[in-house]
Amino acid sequence: MTVDTTSYYDSLLASSSTSTIEYTSAEEATSLTSEDFLTLLVTELQYQDPTDPMDNVEMVNQLTQYSQLDELASLNEKIESFSDTLDAMSAVSGLDYLGMEIEASGYTVTKDGDDVSSIYYTLEEDAASLTVNVYDSNGNIVDTATATDVEAGTYVFAWDGYDYTGSETDDGTYSILFSAENDDGDSFDVSTTTTGTVTGVSTTDDGVILTLSDGRTVNMVDVTYATN
Repeated sequence: MTVDTTSYYDSLLASSSTSTIEYTSAEEATSLTSEDFLTLLVTELQYQDPTDPMDNVEMVNQLTQYSQLDELASLNEKIESFSDTLDAMSAVSGLDYLGMEIEASGYTVTKDGDDVSSIYYTLEEDAASLTVNVYDSNGNIVDTATATDVEAGTYVFAWDGYDYTGSETDDGTYSILFSAENDDGDSFDVSTTTTGTVTGVSTTDDGVILTLSDGRTVNMVDVTYATN
């Protein structure tokens, strides 16, 4: 009987001389499935050196790795399925807001002719100075307002829709940003909320988005109050 003592590596070199080598992308190379794992294990057994075969401990270790890989793949599928279920449940919950008047964290207003939506701002402490900047969709400041000695509390800011030159601005969506300082000259955050009637619901990568009657959008998780 003749014993083939060709090493595993020599066999691979001999095989590669008559086979076409296929290259995969980095993404494909890292996507090892359980089927790929079994193929690699069988190939390793096929080309092992008969004079120095794989020991039982190594075999058990590789089979254990295969089992873990298979369990992880199954777990990943369950997580994806659970995530899809949560997205569907969130979308259904968003439908409950249709037709409701909501208040949500946000800083945008919409101008449509003489109608400009209002925005609410909250000062957690007294403000020695308060500055309000109105930005257009291109990030340009179109109007600025200032106030002094404003006590802590929640207020409504109603922009008139005119820029700092006194000219009426175009219809569209504008951002209202506040900055405040206390008596010590230290700045502090000013939280803002917007209100509107929900007329549409959509699901995006950012979550469930509610569309208001004036075209603005808010994320459902930012809703702080809702009423019929």
